Amino acid sequence: MGLAQVQIQILSQHQLPHHIDLVMSQALAKKLEIKTPVFSVAFGSAIAKGRVAFSRMNHKLICISSDLAEQLKMNPQPWIRAHFDAHSLRLRFGPVFGILINAHPQEKRAQPFGLMTKFLDECITAGQMRGIRVAVITPEHIDLNRNETTVWIKQKNRWQCAKYPLPDVIYNRINSRRIEQQESLQIKMSLLKNHFRIPIFNERFLDKLQVYQILAQDESIRSRLPETYSFRDPRALTLFKRYSTVYLKPTNGSLGSGIIKITRSKKSWIYQLSTPGGTVRRTLKNHSSLMKLLKQKIRSQPYIAQQGLRLMKFDNRPVDFRILAQKTKEGVWKITSSVARIANISHIVSNLARGGTIRKASDVLREWSYPNKPSIHQLRAAALEIAKTFERLADGHFAELGIDLAVDVHGKIWLIEINSKPSKTDDTVINPNSHFRPSVLRLIDYVLYLSQQGKHAPPPSPSTTSGIMRRQRR
Repeated sequence: MGLAQVQIQILSQHQLPHHIDLVMSQALAKKLEIKTPVFSVAFGSAIAKGRVAFSRMNHKLICISSDLAEQLKMNPQPWIRAHFDAHSLRLRFGPVFGILINAHPQEKRAQPFGLMTKFLDECITAGQMRGIRVAVITPEHIDLNRNETTVWIKQKNRWQCAKYPLPDVIYNRINSRRIEQQESLQIKMSLLKNHFRIPIFNERFLDKLQVYQILAQDESIRSRLPETYSFRDPRALTLFKRYSTVYLKPTNGSLGSGIIKITRSKKSWIYQLSTPGGTVRRTLKNHSSLMKLLKQKIRSQPYIAQQGLRLMKFDNRPVDFRILAQKTKEGVWKITSSVARIANISHIVSNLARGGTIRKASDVLREWSYPNKPSIHQLRAAALEIAKTFERLADGHFAELGIDLAVDVHGKIWLIEINSKPSKTDDTVINPNSHFRPSVLRLIDYVLYLSQQGKHAPPPSPSTTSGIMRRQRR
Protein backbone atom coordinates (compact mmCIF):
# COMPACT_ATOMS: atom_id res chain seq x y z
CA MET A 1 0.00 0.00 0.00
CA GLY A 2 1.49 3.31 -1.11
CA LEU A 3 1.29 6.44 1.01
CA ALA A 4 2.38 10.03 0.37
CA GLN A 5 1.51 13.57 1.37
CA VAL A 6 0.57 15.60 -1.69
CA GLN A 7 -0.82 18.88 -2.93
CA ILE A 8 -4.00 18.95 -5.00
CA GLN A 9 -4.47 21.39 -7.86
CA ILE A 10 -7.78 21.53 -9.73
CA LEU A 11 -7.65 22.25 -13.46
CA SER A 12 -10.39 22.71 -16.02
CA GLN A 13 -10.93 19.77 -18.34
CA HIS A 14 -9.36 21.47 -21.38
CA GLN A 15 -6.08 21.92 -19.47
CA LEU A 16 -5.69 18.15 -19.18
CA PRO A 17 -5.13 15.53 -21.90
CA HIS A 18 -8.26 14.07 -23.48
CA HIS A 19 -10.07 11.52 -21.23
CA ILE A 20 -7.59 12.13 -18.40
CA ASP A 21 -8.83 12.95 -14.87
CA LEU A 22 -5.54 13.05 -12.93
CA VAL A 23 -1.94 13.91 -13.70
CA MET A 24 0.95 13.00 -11.40
CA SER A 25 4.65 12.42 -11.71
CA GLN A 26 6.05 8.98 -12.40
CA ALA A 27 8.04 9.25 -9.15
CA LEU A 28 4.87 9.87 -7.12
CA ALA A 29 3.05 7.04 -8.88
CA LYS A 30 5.94 4.73 -7.96
CA LYS A 31 5.82 5.89 -4.31
CA LEU A 32 2.05 5.29 -4.22
CA GLU A 33 2.56 1.93 -5.96
CA ILE A 34 0.14 2.85 -8.74
CA LYS A 35 0.66 0.54 -11.72
CA THR A 36 -2.65 0.87 -13.51
CA PRO A 37 -4.05 3.88 -15.43
CA VAL A 38 -7.65 3.46 -14.25
CA PHE A 39 -8.81 3.23 -10.62
CA SER A 40 -11.36 4.67 -8.25
CA VAL A 41 -10.70 7.88 -6.32
CA ALA A 42 -12.21 8.57 -2.89
CA PHE A 43 -12.55 11.66 -0.70
CA GLY A 44 -14.66 11.10 2.40
CA SER A 45 -17.74 9.10 1.34
CA ALA A 46 -17.47 10.26 -2.31
CA ILE A 47 -16.06 7.80 -4.84
CA ALA A 48 -15.53 8.27 -8.61
CA LYS A 49 -13.63 6.59 -11.42
CA GLY A 50 -10.46 8.27 -12.64
CA ARG A 51 -7.88 7.81 -15.39
CA VAL A 52 -4.32 8.97 -14.71
CA ALA A 53 -1.54 10.24 -16.91
CA PHE A 54 2.08 10.38 -15.73
CA SER A 55 4.46 13.31 -16.21
CA ARG A 56 7.79 14.68 -15.04
CA MET A 57 6.30 17.57 -13.10
CA ASN A 58 6.65 18.32 -9.35
CA HIS A 59 6.46 14.90 -7.71
CA LYS A 60 4.35 16.19 -4.76
CA LEU A 61 1.58 17.64 -6.92
CA ILE A 62 -1.51 15.87 -8.27
CA CYS A 63 -3.62 17.76 -10.78
CA ILE A 64 -7.22 16.63 -11.03
CA SER A 65 -9.93 17.69 -13.43
CA SER A 66 -12.68 20.03 -12.32
CA ASP A 67 -15.21 17.33 -13.30
CA LEU A 68 -13.60 14.77 -10.96
CA ALA A 69 -13.25 17.39 -8.21
CA GLU A 70 -16.96 18.18 -8.51
CA GLN A 71 -17.89 14.48 -8.21
CA LEU A 72 -15.70 14.20 -5.12
CA LYS A 73 -16.89 17.57 -3.71
CA MET A 74 -13.22 18.42 -3.33
CA ASN A 75 -11.51 21.80 -3.26
CA PRO A 76 -7.76 22.52 -3.72
CA GLN A 77 -5.77 20.93 -0.90
CA PRO A 78 -2.48 22.47 0.31
CA TRP A 79 -1.33 19.17 1.87
CA ILE A 80 -3.31 15.96 2.14
CA ARG A 81 -2.56 12.29 2.57
CA ALA A 82 -2.85 10.14 -0.55
CA HIS A 83 -3.13 6.40 -0.02
CA PHE A 84 -3.40 3.83 -2.81
CA ASP A 85 -4.76 0.36 -2.12
CA ALA A 86 -3.55 -1.96 -4.88
CA HIS A 87 -6.03 -4.66 -3.83
CA SER A 88 -9.16 -2.53 -4.29
CA LEU A 89 -7.52 -0.22 -6.89
CA ARG A 90 -8.57 2.84 -4.93
CA LEU A 91 -6.73 6.12 -4.36
CA ARG A 92 -8.01 7.74 -1.16
CA PHE A 93 -7.37 11.35 -0.20
CA GLY A 94 -7.59 12.27 3.45
CA PRO A 95 -9.14 11.14 5.76
CA VAL A 96 -11.85 13.75 6.12
CA PHE A 97 -12.41 14.30 9.84
CA GLY A 98 -15.75 15.81 10.86
CA ILE A 99 -16.16 17.54 14.22
CA LEU A 100 -19.88 17.59 14.99
CA ILE A 101 -21.10 20.60 16.97
CA ASN A 102 -24.48 22.22 17.54
CA ALA A 103 -23.45 25.89 17.63
CA HIS A 104 -23.80 27.87 14.39
CA PRO A 105 -20.73 29.99 13.60
CA GLN A 106 -20.89 33.75 13.92
CA GLU A 107 -18.85 34.34 10.78
CA LYS A 108 -18.17 38.04 11.30
CA ARG A 109 -16.75 37.60 14.81
CA ALA A 110 -13.11 37.04 15.74
CA GLN A 111 -14.16 33.78 17.43
CA PRO A 112 -16.88 32.41 15.13
CA PHE A 113 -17.31 29.26 17.24
CA GLY A 114 -17.16 31.04 20.58
CA LEU A 115 -14.98 29.44 23.25
CA MET A 116 -14.43 26.38 21.03
CA THR A 117 -12.73 28.43 18.29
CA LYS A 118 -9.13 28.03 19.44
CA PHE A 119 -9.56 24.28 19.90
CA LEU A 120 -11.03 23.97 16.39
CA ASP A 121 -8.21 26.13 14.98
CA GLU A 122 -5.69 23.77 16.55
CA CYS A 123 -7.48 20.74 15.11
CA ILE A 124 -7.50 22.29 11.62
CA THR A 125 -3.79 23.13 11.72
CA ALA A 126 -2.63 19.90 13.37
CA GLY A 127 -4.75 17.91 10.92
CA GLN A 128 -3.32 19.73 7.93
CA MET A 129 0.21 18.98 9.12
CA ARG A 130 -0.69 15.28 9.12
CA GLY A 131 -2.58 15.37 5.83
CA ILE A 132 -6.05 15.19 7.41
CA ARG A 133 -8.84 17.47 6.20
CA VAL A 134 -10.70 18.71 9.30
CA ALA A 135 -14.22 20.08 8.82
CA VAL A 136 -16.74 21.41 11.32
CA ILE A 137 -20.27 20.09 10.77
CA THR A 138 -23.70 20.63 12.32
CA PRO A 139 -26.55 18.06 12.48
CA GLU A 140 -29.10 19.83 10.31
CA HIS A 141 -26.65 20.24 7.41
CA ILE A 142 -25.96 16.50 7.09
CA ASP A 143 -27.81 15.36 3.96
CA LEU A 144 -27.81 11.56 3.85
CA ASN A 145 -29.89 11.46 0.67
CA ARG A 146 -27.12 13.26 -1.21
CA ASN A 147 -24.22 11.71 0.74
CA GLU A 148 -22.99 15.20 1.59
CA THR A 149 -22.89 17.87 4.27
CA THR A 150 -22.30 21.58 4.53
CA VAL A 151 -19.05 22.16 6.43
CA TRP A 152 -16.94 24.97 7.77
CA ILE A 153 -13.27 24.71 6.81
CA LYS A 154 -10.36 27.08 7.21
CA GLN A 155 -8.46 28.20 4.13
CA LYS A 156 -5.89 30.98 3.92
CA ASN A 157 -6.58 31.76 7.59
CA ARG A 158 -10.29 32.33 6.99
CA TRP A 159 -13.31 30.21 7.89
CA GLN A 160 -15.34 29.31 4.82
CA CYS A 161 -18.51 27.36 4.12
CA ALA A 162 -18.35 24.49 1.60
CA LYS A 163 -20.11 21.32 0.44
CA TYR A 164 -18.25 18.14 1.37
CA PRO A 165 -18.92 14.43 1.16
CA LEU A 166 -19.71 12.69 4.42
CA PRO A 167 -16.58 12.41 6.58
CA ASP A 168 -14.46 9.29 7.12
CA VAL A 169 -14.55 9.77 10.91
CA ILE A 170 -16.85 11.86 13.15
CA TYR A 171 -16.09 13.23 16.62
CA ASN A 172 -19.25 14.17 18.53
CA ARG A 173 -18.77 17.49 20.33
CA ILE A 174 -22.46 18.42 20.61
CA ASN A 175 -22.72 20.17 23.98
CA SER A 176 -26.50 20.01 24.45
CA ARG A 177 -28.14 16.85 25.76
CA ARG A 178 -31.50 18.04 24.42
CA ILE A 179 -30.16 18.42 20.88
CA GLU A 180 -28.21 15.16 21.04
CA GLN A 181 -31.33 13.24 22.06
CA GLN A 182 -33.54 14.62 19.26
CA GLU A 183 -35.06 11.78 17.24
CA SER A 184 -33.98 13.26 13.89
CA LEU A 185 -30.35 13.40 15.00
CA GLN A 186 -30.45 9.90 16.52
CA ILE A 187 -31.73 8.54 13.19
CA LYS A 188 -28.90 10.27 11.33
CA MET A 189 -26.30 9.02 13.79
CA SER A 190 -27.61 5.47 13.49
CA LEU A 191 -27.47 5.60 9.69
CA LEU A 192 -24.01 7.14 9.67
CA LYS A 193 -22.68 4.37 11.91
CA ASN A 194 -24.55 1.34 10.66
CA HIS A 195 -25.38 2.11 7.04
CA PHE A 196 -22.51 4.33 5.95
CA ARG A 197 -20.09 2.56 8.31
CA ILE A 198 -18.59 5.83 9.54
CA PRO A 199 -16.98 5.55 12.99
CA ILE A 200 -18.43 8.07 15.44
CA PHE A 201 -16.67 8.40 18.76
CA ASN A 202 -17.84 9.96 22.01
CA GLU A 203 -21.25 9.45 20.53
CA ARG A 204 -23.28 10.37 23.62
CA PHE A 205 -23.36 12.14 26.96
CA LEU A 206 -23.00 10.01 30.05
CA ASP A 207 -25.58 9.64 32.80
CA LYS A 208 -24.06 9.75 36.31
CA LEU A 209 -26.22 6.92 37.66
CA GLN A 210 -25.59 4.72 34.64
CA VAL A 211 -21.82 5.26 34.92
CA TYR A 212 -21.97 4.18 38.58
CA GLN A 213 -24.04 1.10 37.76
CA ILE A 214 -21.73 0.12 34.89
CA LEU A 215 -18.50 0.46 36.86
CA ALA A 216 -19.94 -1.17 39.98
CA GLN A 217 -19.94 -4.43 38.02
CA ASP A 218 -16.15 -4.51 38.33
CA GLU A 219 -14.93 -5.50 41.79
CA SER A 220 -11.68 -3.53 41.72
CA ILE A 221 -13.32 -0.32 40.46
CA ARG A 222 -16.31 -0.69 42.81
CA SER A 223 -14.06 0.08 45.78
CA ARG A 224 -13.32 3.52 44.28
CA LEU A 225 -16.98 4.49 43.90
CA PRO A 226 -18.82 6.54 46.53
CA GLU A 227 -22.10 4.81 47.40
CA THR A 228 -24.68 6.17 44.97
CA TYR A 229 -28.43 5.77 44.37
CA SER A 230 -31.19 7.50 42.51
CA PHE A 231 -32.65 10.13 44.85
CA ARG A 232 -36.01 8.37 44.52
CA ASP A 233 -34.58 5.00 45.49
CA PRO A 234 -35.54 4.22 49.13
CA ARG A 235 -31.89 3.30 49.77
CA ALA A 236 -30.93 6.94 49.20
CA LEU A 237 -32.50 7.84 52.56
CA THR A 238 -30.08 5.54 54.36
CA LEU A 239 -27.15 7.68 53.17
CA PHE A 240 -28.34 10.58 55.36
CA LYS A 241 -28.24 8.28 58.41
CA ARG A 242 -24.87 6.68 57.71
CA TYR A 243 -22.79 9.60 56.42
CA SER A 244 -22.28 13.07 57.86
CA THR A 245 -22.14 14.52 54.33
CA VAL A 246 -24.28 13.61 51.30
CA TYR A 247 -24.17 15.16 47.83
CA LEU A 248 -27.18 15.43 45.55
CA LYS A 249 -26.35 15.87 41.87
CA PRO A 250 -28.44 16.19 38.69
CA THR A 251 -28.10 12.88 36.86
CA ASN A 252 -27.51 14.72 33.58
CA GLY A 253 -25.86 17.81 35.05
CA SER A 254 -22.61 19.49 34.05
CA LEU A 255 -20.36 22.38 35.09
CA GLY A 256 -21.30 21.91 38.75
CA SER A 257 -24.81 23.23 38.17
CA GLY A 258 -27.52 22.24 40.66
CA ILE A 259 -25.26 20.30 43.05
CA ILE A 260 -26.48 20.23 46.66
CA LYS A 261 -24.30 19.45 49.67
CA ILE A 262 -26.01 18.25 52.85
CA THR A 263 -24.00 18.24 56.08
CA ARG A 264 -25.31 16.81 59.36
CA SER A 265 -24.29 18.46 62.61
CA LYS A 266 -25.36 17.58 66.16
CA LYS A 267 -28.51 19.68 66.18
CA SER A 268 -29.22 20.61 62.57
CA TRP A 269 -28.75 19.97 58.86
CA ILE A 270 -26.82 22.37 56.63
CA TYR A 271 -28.07 22.71 53.06
CA GLN A 272 -25.71 24.23 50.45
CA LEU A 273 -26.71 24.74 46.80
CA SER A 274 -24.21 25.52 44.03
CA THR A 275 -25.30 28.48 41.88
CA PRO A 276 -23.41 30.63 39.33
CA GLY A 277 -23.19 33.46 41.88
CA GLY A 278 -21.91 31.34 44.75
CA THR A 279 -23.27 28.92 47.34
CA VAL A 280 -26.76 29.34 48.80
CA ARG A 281 -26.77 28.13 52.43
CA ARG A 282 -29.64 27.24 54.75
CA THR A 283 -29.80 25.59 58.16
CA LEU A 284 -32.66 23.21 58.94
CA LYS A 285 -33.60 21.95 62.39
CA ASN A 286 -34.66 18.41 61.55
CA HIS A 287 -34.62 15.69 58.91
CA SER A 288 -38.26 16.15 57.86
CA SER A 289 -37.66 19.86 57.12
CA LEU A 290 -34.64 18.88 55.06
CA MET A 291 -36.60 16.31 53.02
CA LYS A 292 -39.38 18.82 52.39
CA LEU A 293 -36.88 21.38 51.06
CA LEU A 294 -35.12 18.82 48.88
CA LYS A 295 -38.37 17.64 47.31
CA GLN A 296 -39.33 21.27 46.60
CA LYS A 297 -35.96 21.93 44.98
CA ILE A 298 -35.56 18.70 43.03
CA ARG A 299 -39.21 18.10 42.09
CA SER A 300 -39.32 15.75 39.08
CA GLN A 301 -35.72 16.27 38.01
CA PRO A 302 -33.56 13.12 37.92
CA TYR A 303 -31.00 13.38 40.77
CA ILE A 304 -28.56 11.02 42.42
CA ALA A 305 -27.71 10.90 46.12
CA GLN A 306 -24.04 10.17 46.78
CA GLN A 307 -21.91 9.43 49.80
CA GLY A 308 -19.87 12.46 50.89
CA LEU A 309 -16.14 11.99 51.42
CA ARG A 310 -13.61 13.59 53.80
CA LEU A 311 -11.22 14.83 51.14
CA MET A 312 -7.77 16.30 51.23
CA LYS A 313 -7.93 20.05 50.59
CA PHE A 314 -5.62 22.65 49.10
CA ASP A 315 -5.41 26.00 50.91
CA ASN A 316 -8.50 24.78 52.81
CA ARG A 317 -10.44 24.59 49.56
CA PRO A 318 -11.97 21.51 47.86
CA VAL A 319 -9.79 20.05 45.10
CA ASP A 320 -10.22 17.27 42.61
CA PHE A 321 -8.16 16.02 39.68
CA ARG A 322 -9.27 15.97 36.04
CA ILE A 323 -7.36 13.21 34.27
CA LEU A 324 -7.78 13.14 30.50
CA ALA A 325 -7.61 9.65 29.01
CA GLN A 326 -7.53 9.26 25.21
CA LYS A 327 -7.07 6.58 22.60
CA THR A 328 -3.70 6.71 20.82
CA LYS A 329 -2.41 6.08 17.30
CA GLU A 330 -2.31 2.40 18.30
CA GLY A 331 -5.95 2.50 19.44
CA VAL A 332 -5.14 1.96 23.13
CA TRP A 333 -5.92 4.12 26.17
CA LYS A 334 -3.21 6.43 27.51
CA ILE A 335 -3.25 9.39 29.90
CA THR A 336 -2.75 12.69 28.06
CA SER A 337 -2.92 15.24 30.86
CA SER A 338 -3.72 15.66 34.55
CA VAL A 339 -4.70 18.88 36.28
CA ALA A 340 -5.86 19.80 39.77
CA ARG A 341 -9.07 21.86 39.95
CA ILE A 342 -9.21 23.99 43.07
CA ALA A 343 -12.60 25.34 44.12
CA ASN A 344 -13.32 29.03 44.58
CA ILE A 345 -13.55 29.87 48.27
CA SER A 346 -17.27 30.69 47.89
CA HIS A 347 -18.21 27.46 46.09
CA ILE A 348 -18.68 23.85 47.09
CA VAL A 349 -17.56 22.54 43.66
CA SER A 350 -14.23 22.86 41.84
CA ASN A 351 -15.57 23.37 38.30
CA LEU A 352 -13.92 26.20 36.38
CA ALA A 353 -17.40 27.42 35.44
CA ARG A 354 -17.93 28.07 39.17
CA GLY A 355 -14.77 30.14 39.61
CA GLY A 356 -12.34 27.28 40.18
CA THR A 357 -8.70 27.46 39.13
CA ILE A 358 -6.40 24.85 37.63
CA ARG A 359 -2.84 23.87 38.36
CA LYS A 360 -0.64 21.00 37.33
CA ALA A 361 -1.66 17.95 39.31
CA SER A 362 1.98 17.13 40.07
CA ASP A 363 2.53 20.60 41.59
CA VAL A 364 -0.45 20.29 43.94
CA LEU A 365 0.59 16.79 45.01
CA ARG A 366 4.13 17.99 45.67
CA GLU A 367 2.92 20.92 47.80
CA TRP A 368 0.50 18.81 49.83
CA SER A 369 1.76 18.15 53.34
CA TYR A 370 -0.41 15.06 53.84
CA PRO A 371 1.89 12.13 54.72
CA ASN A 372 -0.26 9.51 52.96
CA LYS A 373 -0.89 11.40 49.69
CA PRO A 374 -0.77 9.39 46.45
CA SER A 375 1.82 9.96 43.73
CA ILE A 376 0.98 11.38 40.30
CA HIS A 377 1.74 7.92 38.92
CA GLN A 378 -0.91 6.37 41.19
CA LEU A 379 -3.51 8.95 40.14
CA ARG A 380 -2.83 8.38 36.45
CA ALA A 381 -2.78 4.58 36.86
CA ALA A 382 -6.18 4.68 38.61
CA ALA A 383 -7.65 6.81 35.82
CA LEU A 384 -6.24 4.51 33.15
CA GLU A 385 -7.74 1.46 34.84
CA ILE A 386 -11.12 3.23 35.03
CA ALA A 387 -11.03 4.18 31.32
CA LYS A 388 -10.23 0.61 30.25
CA THR A 389 -12.90 -0.86 32.52
CA PHE A 390 -15.53 1.61 31.36
CA GLU A 391 -14.86 0.79 27.71
CA ARG A 392 -15.06 -2.95 28.43
CA LEU A 393 -18.42 -2.70 30.22
CA ALA A 394 -20.22 0.20 28.51
CA ASP A 395 -22.00 0.37 25.17
CA GLY A 396 -20.79 2.86 22.59
CA HIS A 397 -17.56 4.12 21.06
CA PHE A 398 -15.49 6.39 23.30
CA ALA A 399 -11.97 7.63 22.62
CA GLU A 400 -11.70 10.48 25.12
CA LEU A 401 -12.82 10.57 28.76
CA GLY A 402 -12.42 13.25 31.39
CA ILE A 403 -12.01 11.28 34.61
CA ASP A 404 -12.52 13.23 37.85
CA LEU A 405 -10.72 11.80 40.87
CA ALA A 406 -10.48 12.94 44.47
CA VAL A 407 -8.31 11.84 47.40
CA ASP A 408 -9.66 11.31 50.92
CA VAL A 409 -7.76 12.11 54.12
CA HIS A 410 -6.51 8.51 54.28
CA GLY A 411 -4.92 8.77 50.82
CA LYS A 412 -7.52 6.66 49.01
CA ILE A 413 -8.31 7.62 45.41
CA TRP A 414 -12.02 7.90 44.57
CA LEU A 415 -13.83 8.32 41.26
CA ILE A 416 -16.16 11.32 41.32
CA GLU A 417 -17.35 11.42 37.70
CA ILE A 418 -16.61 10.49 34.09
CA ASN A 419 -17.24 13.09 31.39
CA SER A 420 -17.52 12.12 27.71
CA LYS A 421 -17.46 15.77 26.59
CA PRO A 422 -14.49 17.20 28.51
CA SER A 423 -14.13 20.97 28.18
CA LYS A 424 -12.12 22.34 25.25
CA THR A 425 -12.24 26.01 26.19
CA ASP A 426 -9.06 28.06 26.61
CA ASP A 427 -9.29 28.20 30.41
CA THR A 428 -8.54 24.47 30.63
CA VAL A 429 -5.10 24.84 29.00
CA ILE A 430 -2.14 24.74 31.38
CA ASN A 431 0.40 26.00 28.82
CA PRO A 432 -1.37 28.59 26.62
CA ASN A 433 1.84 29.38 24.71
CA SER A 434 2.14 25.97 23.07
CA HIS A 435 1.02 25.69 19.43
CA PHE A 436 -1.10 22.59 20.09
CA ARG A 437 -2.46 21.18 23.30
CA PRO A 438 -1.40 17.52 23.67
CA SER A 439 -5.03 16.37 23.50
CA VAL A 440 -5.35 17.74 19.95
CA LEU A 441 -2.27 15.87 18.72
CA ARG A 442 -3.52 12.63 20.28
CA LEU A 443 -6.97 13.22 18.77
CA ILE A 444 -5.46 13.53 15.29
CA ASP A 445 -3.40 10.37 15.89
CA TYR A 446 -6.54 8.43 16.76
CA VAL A 447 -8.38 9.69 13.67
CA LEU A 448 -5.55 8.32 11.52
CA TYR A 449 -5.75 5.03 13.39
CA LEU A 450 -9.51 4.76 12.77
CA SER A 451 -9.20 5.66 9.09
CA GLN A 452 -6.72 2.83 8.61
CA GLN A 453 -8.87 0.22 10.34
CA GLY A 454 -11.69 -0.01 7.85
CA LYS A 455 -12.68 1.59 4.61
CA HIS A 456 -16.11 2.73 3.48
CA ALA A 457 -18.29 0.51 1.47
CA PRO A 458 -19.49 2.23 -1.71
CA PRO A 459 -21.96 4.93 -0.64
CA PRO A 460 -25.59 3.78 -0.69
CA SER A 461 -27.75 5.17 -3.43
CA PRO A 462 -29.97 8.12 -2.47
CA SER A 463 -33.10 6.01 -2.97
CA THR A 464 -31.79 3.37 -0.55
CA THR A 465 -30.91 5.96 2.10
CA SER A 466 -34.17 7.88 1.84
CA GLY A 467 -36.12 4.62 2.06
CA ILE A 468 -34.38 3.68 5.30
CA MET A 469 -34.99 7.15 6.76
CA ARG A 470 -38.70 6.93 5.92
CA ARG A 471 -39.00 3.52 7.63
CA GLN A 472 -37.20 4.73 10.77
CA ARG A 473 -39.52 7.75 11.10
CA ARG A 474 -42.60 5.51 11.28
